[in-house]
Amino acid sequence: MITTIKNKINSFDQYSVLLKRITKYSFVGAGALFACYLYLVGAITFSVIERKGLEENTKNLVSDISMQELKYLAKEKELTKERAYLSGFVEPSSIAFTTQKRAVAWNAGR
Repeated sequence: MITTIKNKINSFDQYSVLLKRITKYSFVGAGALFACYLYLVGAITFSVIERKGLEENTKNLVSDISMQELKYLAKEKELTKERAYLSGFVEPSSIAFTTQKRAVAWNAGR
């Protein structure tokens, strides 16, 4: 009877070592998963902040482009034939047009 009790106690010692090992590995795994979670949340946060900054830069660039277009339109209204003549431009004597030559092989029948 005593030997069976000792055997049972020894078997519990083996299980306690196993349980300690399982507990240690589960805590290490949980810590690694928590570190991965923190990394992912941080990466998402920083990418959202960067995207908002890029959107703001895009708005500023579009605004600058529209301001330049307004300046162009205002300058375009100032350009007249009289001003061009004052700058030294002359009317062309004749207007010439050009056409594209046809390709030899596959366009020949047209």
